[in-house]
Amino acid sequence: MAITLIVATLSSIGFASDTYGWGWDILATGVENVFADHRWWGLITGFLAVDGATALIWVLPLIVIVVGESERLMGSWRTVVAYVAGSAASGLIGFAINSFENRYLDFLPLNSSSLDALSPATGVICTAMAASAFASPLWRRRMRLGASFFAVTLFLYSGGTGDFYALVAVPVGFLLGFALGGQVSRFRLVRSSHHETRTLLAAMVAVGGLGPVVASIVGTGSGLLSIYGVLAFDSVSVADGQICAVGSPGEPCPDQFATLDPAHPHAGLIALLPVLVSLVAAWGILRGRRAALWLAVGLNLMMAVVMASVFVVIQPDTMTLFAQESSTDVDPYAWQTITGSALCAIVPLLSALLLVLLRSHVGVATTRSSNRRFGLITVSAVLAAAAAAFFGALAVNDQYSPTISASDILLALPLRLIPPTFVIPDGLAYVPTTPWSDAYFYLPSILVWVAILVASCLLIFSRTAVAGDDDRTRARTVLERGGGHTLSFMSTWPGNSYWFDAEADAAVAYRVHGFVAVTVGGPFGPAFDDPGVVARFVRFCGDHGWTPVFYSVDDAALASFDDLKWPRLKVAEEAILQPREWSTTGKKWQDIRTAVNKASRAGIESVWTTWQELSLKQKSQLQAISEAWVAEKELPEMGFTLGGMDELVDPSVRLMLAIDPEGTIEAVTSWLPLYGPDGVTGYTLDFMRRRPEAANGTMEFLITAAVEQMKTDGVEVLSLSGAPLANASAGASADTQQSSLVEQLLDYVGQSLEPAYGFRSLLNFKRKFQPRFVPLWMVYPDATDLPAIGAAIMRCYLPELSVLQTSRLVRDLRKKPEPAAAPAPSLTKG
Repeated sequence: MAITLIVATLSSIGFASDTYGWGWDILATGVENVFADHRWWGLITGFLAVDGATALIWVLPLIVIVVGESERLMGSWRTVVAYVAGSAASGLIGFAINSFENRYLDFLPLNSSSLDALSPATGVICTAMAASAFASPLWRRRMRLGASFFAVTLFLYSGGTGDFYALVAVPVGFLLGFALGGQVSRFRLVRSSHHETRTLLAAMVAVGGLGPVVASIVGTGSGLLSIYGVLAFDSVSVADGQICAVGSPGEPCPDQFATLDPAHPHAGLIALLPVLVSLVAAWGILRGRRAALWLAVGLNLMMAVVMASVFVVIQPDTMTLFAQESSTDVDPYAWQTITGSALCAIVPLLSALLLVLLRSHVGVATTRSSNRRFGLITVSAVLAAAAAAFFGALAVNDQYSPTISASDILLALPLRLIPPTFVIPDGLAYVPTTPWSDAYFYLPSILVWVAILVASCLLIFSRTAVAGDDDRTRARTVLERGGGHTLSFMSTWPGNSYWFDAEADAAVAYRVHGFVAVTVGGPFGPAFDDPGVVARFVRFCGDHGWTPVFYSVDDAALASFDDLKWPRLKVAEEAILQPREWSTTGKKWQDIRTAVNKASRAGIESVWTTWQELSLKQKSQLQAISEAWVAEKELPEMGFTLGGMDELVDPSVRLMLAIDPEGTIEAVTSWLPLYGPDGVTGYTLDFMRRRPEAANGTMEFLITAAVEQMKTDGVEVLSLSGAPLANASAGASADTQQSSLVEQLLDYVGQSLEPAYGFRSLLNFKRKFQPRFVPLWMVYPDATDLPAIGAAIMRCYLPELSVLQTSRLVRDLRKKPEPAAAPAPSLTKG
């Protein structure tokens, strides 16, 4: 609060006057003022004021939020030291670097000269970076990425002196955090959940779209990417012969060549349409839409091509005009424009490459009909715009300078389909001179990009655009009619395909990897135990050339597979509780009673709720808990029967929260419903995570509270599910010798993942609740299919695993000696 008041006061005084009656300039911040005139206070006051009311409007909330949160993390005195000392250090280092740049790199200015700058953003970024050393692993990463992203964006798109200081503040604040006593963490690759990765990708796409807007608004034109703003949004006047469509460099426009009509100063607003499309794509990526990712890839590739063409065709006279627009010396600006245009072509290429490499995190497919609709709208708009541009320009060809022919129009036709401000005058063969010629010059690009924007909104926001949504809704209806097993609700998760029996009220959820169809448990629906359902699904897979594998089938449905006479392998032992018989009396329940009593003394309460009933703050806390859990793992987040944050939002999924007296969520568990003919008859534990600082016994308290709640509600069955890649006892198989390879594969994976995920420790945790362990089986057609089955199961859980990596793993396992009695670990969720 004190820093906020000081910034507001000094800025207001600075608006009125710079010099005061006592003879010193409190806002003397330039190199000459600080060093030559010995006005040392400029190193501090320069970061405690802004030079305009507009800047003050956005800086004050930034200080309140960022500096206020930093004070909560590391205390008041550390915050003051980080802001004041960090700003001063950043200023000194910035002066030194800028001096070196002016002396040795004067031909290539990277930013404005450090003559005079007011930059509270420098102190804010420095404080945030220092405070990150006191934050949890998740927020440490978020704060550092956010501050770095903010500083780099300002530096590249704006390039003012204050922006350069803000960039220097990133490493200064990073080191200052350690010096102030923050946590020193070793460098390692930090994993992100699918949700967090999508958030970062969406932010990248959004910043890439909004960057040119920032460059245009700031208007310094000194950043390496500031040419984006000059091209996209600045209305460059080319009247009075400043730039000719054709002609010799340095010469005024001949009379027969016209310049662009200055009657359209807002033509640059057309460039806002691609920005809006990029924001739509960013939102779609955040929601997991694969089509949005490819839309963003297409936009970035388009920008790369446009900026590469600028790099190729730009002429010295054009760079001179750009320099005049930016109030910059011509010679150094020419070098910067050349370098910037090349970089502007490389950056979107790198963004497109990153999107492609991380596409596995954005996995929600779009229906073919929605893709066709997008393509139809886009292609129709392009063809209509091209036709209008061609025939319209041909009809008024004498209203262009010079007069144009049909071949001239065809050669320039692609340029009519992109925002006109992206086409620099050096690339123009002719220009309009009348309102009618203006219309055929500008309107085609408006038509194309409005159509793309509308098509993108329909593709991303339409509820019917998600592939398989209708089948998923139908499967949900079958499931809710009752019949199935404790894992059946997982069949409703995205990524599954569905087969519906035409002769019985049942369905099967499955995933195909390679030529193997892996089911999510057995059939579900009222006729789930009908042997005919299994036989017809096997026939369906055979018609498609797939090998069917029924994965995690419980004993209740096992009899329906007897007619197949297929071998089976125990892959898990599910922990089952009977809430109606629940009691914690006796010596063997001592640990559970201790955990419950400890939580009660600490004032922790259990809350039985759903995602929709949570406040925004509580949802944010759950996301932070989940991301902190994933960030600490050496391997990526798994899927298939392992639910994550995305699966919590289902209204039918119940949550049990542990909340302390201050309202902080200490831990969370999620519970999937089990449907019978009369509604919900049980629940299955899925998502289970807690804060790193949560007290021991918190999870025991939560599960006990859930069992008590279900006992009160009259629930019949509670499943703690199985511990993934772990087993309660030695494996049992209908043919142990034939199954040795897949057992070996699953055991190898379990041993490899144990240090990262602790699945086998999770199994020991569940033993505390004295459950009844029941087997879950994998039913498969033949032992010769086991290598492909093992690889398919791994791809179900780790879809990011490449085919080459999978084949190498299977090959290595073939070389291992067979164990005499290999355990059969579980691949189901706990």
